[in-house]
This record gives sequence, structure tokens and C-alpha cells, in this order.
Amino acid sequence: MTPGSAVTPARRATLRVLGRVSAGALLDGAFADATTSLDDRDRRWARQCTFGTLRLRGRLDHLLDAYVRRGLASVDAPLADLLRMGAFQLLYMEGVPAYAAVSQAVDQAREVASPGAARLVNGVLRAVGRGGADPGRFPDRESDPAGFLSTWHSHPRWLVERWLERWPFPVVLELVKANNQVPSVYLRPLGVRPDTALEALGPGARPSVLGSGCVELPSGLSPPEALGRVRGIIQDPAAALVTHYADIPSGWLVADLCAAPGGKAVALAETAGYVVAADRSVARLRRLQETVERLGSRMGVVAARAEAPPLREAPGVLVDAPCSGTGTVRRHPDSKWRLRSGDIEALAGVQRAILDGAAALVPSGGLLVYATCTLEPEENEEQVKSFLTRHPEYSIEATDAVAPELLDGAGRLFVAPWASGSDGAFAARLRRVS
Repeated sequence: MTPGSAVTPARRATLRVLGRVSAGALLDGAFADATTSLDDRDRRWARQCTFGTLRLRGRLDHLLDAYVRRGLASVDAPLADLLRMGAFQLLYMEGVPAYAAVSQAVDQAREVASPGAARLVNGVLRAVGRGGADPGRFPDRESDPAGFLSTWHSHPRWLVERWLERWPFPVVLELVKANNQVPSVYLRPLGVRPDTALEALGPGARPSVLGSGCVELPSGLSPPEALGRVRGIIQDPAAALVTHYADIPSGWLVADLCAAPGGKAVALAETAGYVVAADRSVARLRRLQETVERLGSRMGVVAARAEAPPLREAPGVLVDAPCSGTGTVRRHPDSKWRLRSGDIEALAGVQRAILDGAAALVPSGGLLVYATCTLEPEENEEQVKSFLTRHPEYSIEATDAVAPELLDGAGRLFVAPWASGSDGAFAARLRRVS
């Protein structure tokens, strides 16, 4: 690539995705929409640049802020995204020559802004290239731990301050490090032994951690290719552990009230008598229906709000509740920038309403399993305690279906991203006792 050359399709797609995410779109959907016309090589490049830029946005913003005269906040959103992706290429994409990163960004700036913007991009990125990413230019971890974690380790300051109130600095440090790792992709075999799946997936496939039954895909094997070799679903070990922990007896009718995208529902359907999979999103249910048809699962898919379940009774109920998702930041790096502190309280209210609706479905002796992929106590431990106060007919019932170290003192499941190498997960298994 030489100065003045046309902008590559992968860079155009990357900037388009970052722009949509800045405007509020979810990263996964925006990326899928923007990269449909790219070949595999360009798509991989765009994914590395897009997801990497969002993972390290806090670090990149701190560096860029020093080189923009009035600060990065003074720059229009498209130009800020362009500076971020250019800085990421310069500092963290080893296969990209510095001149290509700068010249391409300058060309893009001319397309999306003005000649003055192109000069700004040129000057700022050249300065970034000369200065590098020296940790010494960031807040000191001893005197300003929240500043250090939010900039060098690229998380919103309000969020790391919240975590520091709950956990000691070394734990939060390991958490933010884990969140900034590129996650492995796992397949959960269904009706296939893990050792048989490992053999079918080929060299490099490995069993996952924590006895989840998942298999880590080898590098270079895409999820569609893996699913063509092994009957199963793409699922992180933490999500798989939730259904192990649920430990719902074989043959039961199960209602999954927040089912889409459906991984937990189809896993439960392997042993359930039947699963009713409900969700309010028709678009997400269409994708679930495709999975049901591919696997031949014993399941009915229905559009319904979880607060008003679409059936009168089910001995097994799963509420995989909408949540802040702070346990899955490594897989969804845009989520940490979208989340606001007030969202947690608002989501806790939604969860409370869903739990109250679900509680009425379960007959005496039945099970209600509440699960989230968040680390926040208002949505996890405190939510369960509040539920048990409102519904004394329920009590927590632990299970030996998962390793004891995954259970807290009350018998609830807690999978910590910093300790497990997987996503985070929480679940409480609630038995209706009278």
C-alpha cells in the first residue's frame, strides 16, 4: 500500500462498524452486516481491528487525547473512531506497516470529513507512532489505581471504581486483564462424547476448563466448519455450566422464558421431556428456530414476554435474565462502553418482574433456575435474596452436578472470569417447597 492509494475494503468496513457501535448498535450485528461482501482474509483483518480497537479504546483514547489540541472529546465521532482504529493498527497490528496505517487513515479522513481533518489525522497518528504506548505515560497504579485500570487496562472508570469497592486491587486487575483477552471459541457437543468430538475436530482441539463438557476449537477452524463435523452448539463453558448446575430431572417439561439465542434451551432439550422456549425478540427466535431444526430438538419456540409466561405450569423453569453482561466483556467489548451505572438498577427491576412472573409457573417440588452473565450483586445475590423474601415458598437447593469450588456459601453458582479462563456466570437453583 502506498500513500494516496485507495482505502481497503476491510478498513472501510471497520470504520463503518465502529460508527454504528458509537451510534448505539450492537457490535456483533453491526460487524455481520458490514462484512458480508468481504472475503475471508479481509473479514479476519476487519474483526481483529474492530474488536481490538474496542477492547483497548480506553488506552487508545488516553494516548490520543495528548495529541489532539483540545482533547479527543472535541473531535467528531467519525474522526475519533478513525483515530482509534489508526492508532490500534500502529501499535498492535504487527502485520500493518506504519506508513500504510497512517496513509490509509488520512485517505479515509478526506472521505468522511475535510482536508483539515486529514491533516489532523496525519499529525496525530505520526505522533502516536513516534511516542508508542509506554505504560509510564499512564496513571500510576499505586497512587491512582482506578485511573490506571481505566486507561491502561481500558475500562470505564465508574465500572472499575465499582469493582474496587467490592474486590481488592489484584482481583480487579486480573478481571480487566481477562476482559481484554481475545476469547477462545468453544463447541458444546450434544449427543456426542467429548473425546469423540475432540477427534472429529482435529489437532489443536482441547477440552475446556471446569468440567463443562465443551471443546475449544483449534485455530483456523471456523464455527460453521466445526458444527458440520460435530452435532452441537457454539457455547462458552460458563454458559454450559449453568445448565449443568440447573440439574433438571430427565423427562420434565421445561420453560425457558428468556431463551434466545437458545444455547441453554437446546442443551436442556437433550434430556427434558419437552422445552418451551420463549423470548420477546422475534428476530432472535428465528435464529433459535434454525438451531432447533438443525439439531431436531424437542422444543417449541414462541414469542412472549417473560413477565407474562405463555403457559400455566412447568415443573422446570429457567430464567436466563437480561442483564448488564459484565461477565462477558471479553466476548462483547462494546458492552463496557455502552453500559451506564443507572442501567444496573433498571435491569434489576426488569429481572424482579420476570422472576415474579416465573414463580407462579412452578408447582410444589418444581425448580426455578435464575441465571445471569453479570458480576453485579444487585442482579445476582441481592436479586435472589429479595426474591426469597417475596416468595418464602422457595429455597436455594445446591447440587453436586458442578464442581464444589464453583458454588458460593449459599449454594449458588459463580464462575469468575479471572479464575476460570471462561466468561462469567451466576445462577441460583430454587426449589418450590410448598
